[in-house]
Amino acid sequence: MTLHATRAATLLSWVNSLHVADPVETVLQLQDCSIFIKIINTIHDTKEGQQILQQPLPERLDFVCSFLQKNRKHPSSTQCLVSVQKVIEGSEMELAKMIMLFLYQSTMSSRNLRDWEQFEYGVQAELAVILKFMLDHEESLNLTEDLESFLEKVPYTHASTLSEELSPPSHQTKRKIRFLEIQRIASSSSENNFLSGSPSSPMGDIL
Repeated sequence: MTLHATRAATLLSWVNSLHVADPVETVLQLQDCSIFIKIINTIHDTKEGQQILQQPLPERLDFVCSFLQKNRKHPSSTQCLVSVQKVIEGSEMELAKMIMLFLYQSTMSSRNLRDWEQFEYGVQAELAVILKFMLDHEESLNLTEDLESFLEKVPYTHASTLSEELSPPSHQTKRKIRFLEIQRIASSSSENNFLSGSPSSPMGDIL
């Protein structure tokens, strides 16, 4: 599968904004999982992964995949979100899926809401579409396939048009409920500009 360049660049912009390691320029630079482990430490405000960083790649990858599985909407689901073998083989699609899942989990953590204003408008808009997609599909029984389809899809020129296309009617009510939850979390954080209310904010435009 060919990863869409715009999606990849946007996800890498988010990774680099965390400042957990030296800036990366390609998705494949995350293959050793060290950055993912550091993101986990940031999300949980812990150093739980420090010892894992010293382990071989299979152990690091197992740690990261277990975290993603455990923290999904339905942790009891038997669906494997990430193919360990494909990551080891250097699949950009699998790595991009992992970044996307971490972006969502980090954003939904009350301790790690990002200051979206640090990004250029176009990057903000794309990140907002990615987050909105996750809100609409987090309960999907085919989340892995949905992620792959999204990461391959060529986006429309107008982000709000794309966000509408990615919002099936069956998810409208769920999205509104989750949106209210995000709004509540955002309003309780003094560091959060997630829903700033500014007319120029892509978050306000898309969500």
